Formats: sequence, C-alpha cells, structure tokens
Amino acid sequence: MINYKWKLNMKKILKRVGVISLFGLMMIGLAACGNQQSADNKDSGYNSFISKGLNAVAENKFDKALTYFDNALTQKPKDSKAKAYRDQTQAYLDTQSELKDGEVQKAVTTVTAGTKATNGAKSLNTKLSNLKKTANADLAEYRQLKQDVADQLKVTDGSYDTGVVNQCQDINWRKKPYLKKLKPDVDKLLKQAGQLSSTSSSSSSTATSSSSSSTTTKTVSAADKKEAEQMRTNIVQSDPDSWDSAALAQVPDSVIVAATKKSNDMGGDPGTTANMIAEQYPNIKKGNSTNSDTDSTDVGDKPYLNADEAKQQLSSLDYYRKNRSEIEITSTTKGSDDWKFNFTKGNMTGTIYVENTGLISATSSDGKELGSGIWR
Repeated sequence: MINYKWKLNMKKILKRVGVISLFGLMMIGLAACGNQQSADNKDSGYNSFISKGLNAVAENKFDKALTYFDNALTQKPKDSKAKAYRDQTQAYLDTQSELKDGEVQKAVTTVTAGTKATNGAKSLNTKLSNLKKTANADLAEYRQLKQDVADQLKVTDGSYDTGVVNQCQDINWRKKPYLKKLKPDVDKLLKQAGQLSSTSSSSSSTATSSSSSSTTTKTVSAADKKEAEQMRTNIVQSDPDSWDSAALAQVPDSVIVAATKKSNDMGGDPGTTANMIAEQYPNIKKGNSTNSDTDSTDVGDKPYLNADEAKQQLSSLDYYRKNRSEIEITSTTKGSDDWKFNFTKGNMTGTIYVENTGLISATSSDGKELGSGIWR
C-alpha cells in the first residue's frame, strides 16, 4: 500500500516537472526567436542605412550621406565598414569647408588622410581622389600668388609685373574662396599699382599699345643694360629654333633683368627666363603671330609643351630646386595632358608631373606627395 502511494506521488511529481520543463523550453525558444528577430531587424536597418548613404554620395549629397552612415553605426557601433564610410564622408565635408575658409594647406592634409581610409567605399575613394587633385591645384595657385604678390609689394620704382597685377584684378573671390587670406595683400598691391599709374598715365592716345607693361618706361643702369643684352644672346643661343632675336631686341631691358633675377632665384636657365618674358611678350617665340585671331587658333591646334620645354619647367618646383644635385631623371614619358619625369634620389624613386594646365607636382613611388607648384 505504501509502495503504491509512493509510486503515485512520484508520477504526479514527474508530471509536474515535465510540464514545468516544457514551459521553460517554450519560453527559451520564444526568447531565442525574439533575439533572432531583433538581430535580423538590426541587419536590415544597417544595410538600409549603408545603401541609402552610398546613394546620397552618388548624388553628391554628403551631409545626408553622413547622417545615414551615423545611423548605420547606431545599429552596429563597432562595424569597421560603416566607420570607414563615415570617416571618408566627414573628410570630404571638412575639406570643402576648409577650402571655403581659405585654409588650403589644412584642406590638403584632411583630404589626403581621407584617401587613406581602410575598408572605405570605392565611390568615396574616387570622390576624395578628385577633390585631392583640386585641393593640390588650389594650394599651388595660392602659394604662387602669395609669392608673386609679396615680390610685387617690394617694388619701389613702379616696375610692376603687369601679368601679376592683371591676375589680381581678375580674381573672382566668390569662385576662389581658397585665396581669401591673400585678399588684404592683393588689395594693397592693386592700390599701390593703381596710385602709381594714375599719376604717371600718358596723355597720348597712342600710349595704350606701348604701355602693356609698366616696365617699358623704366630707366636701367649701364650694368643692367649689359646684363639684359647678354641674356638676349644666351636665350637665342640656348634654342635658336624657338626664340626670335629681333623680337627680343624690342623687349625693354628692365623686363629682361627682372625675369633673369626671378629665374635665377628659382635656379632656372635662359630657357626659363625666356618663358617668363614670353608671358608678356609672346612674339619672342618663333612662329607666334602678333595677330590675336591667329594666336588663338595656333594654341588650339598644337600642344604648347615639348619634352625640352617641359624639362625647363622642373625648376618651378621647390622640391626639385632644393634637391637638384641629388635627383637623376631616369626617363621621360608624354601623357595625354602632361609630361612625366621619373627620377631617383638616393634609394627613393618618384615621378614629377608637368601638366599642360600649368600645375607641376612630385610624388614618390609609394604615393607620398613631395610638393606642387605652378610653372606658368
């Protein structure tokens, strides 16, 4: 009798345990399903934000893209891809903002860091690479204008470079905000040059053509005159097929002396000096017509740099001038719109690009930017 009751109680106990266990398993199963559904929802939200962010990048809506990538990170805070996309987008926006604020060097640093992001999106890499080219060109223009304006502000005898003055007059500050920090000095130069010209303007109606350069009436010393004459000879002898001695004879001594000094400061040669003079007096180049209609046709019909001319521009690059004795040019290649000069410097190799747009830059074989400038 006791055994029977004991067995009956055990059956009841086991039955209850079974029910409780089944209930527990059901709860665990429901929880697991809930967790899986939550994970699936997170993945779905993450993928959606990434996709929308990349679409915004394609439409150049970088502010919107940044928001989407931030949202993706809220779904997966430690996700390396979402973080890389976000960092790339932020670098693009920061670079644009810095260019607008005139922080050109800072912009180049920012965009360069953006291009080095790991796990980044290909579309953002392309956008950043293009922006980097723009920023480097802006920096080269900024540095060149800064140097040119500084040089002109030192002029005390009125022999201003009309090319620089005209360039300053033509600056559209709204379209070139990256130059804004130079505006005070540019305004100062224009004021100085304007005041001088207003007090020394000619009353002759025929003076317009002869005053294309403010240096035409400058009196030079006997030593300067001798130096100018020697440079004319050196220019013609350096490349008789390119430079017209008769046209050079018509260039004022003061212009030739000024170009010679600037060329020497850059480590240039007679060819470099001649190209500087040709900016104001293009007729010194053989084959150039004085007729403006013919000039515009010629420029469009032929490239304006051959290999020798491009090589002469290497001295326009600070990096090349400072390391000239250590640099050995190993090969020269013509690109669609530039000349490439491969070089070695000790154990390092690299390439100097002389572009027809006027930009010159140097890059090491491992991708490091060595310097940039403007050759014209």
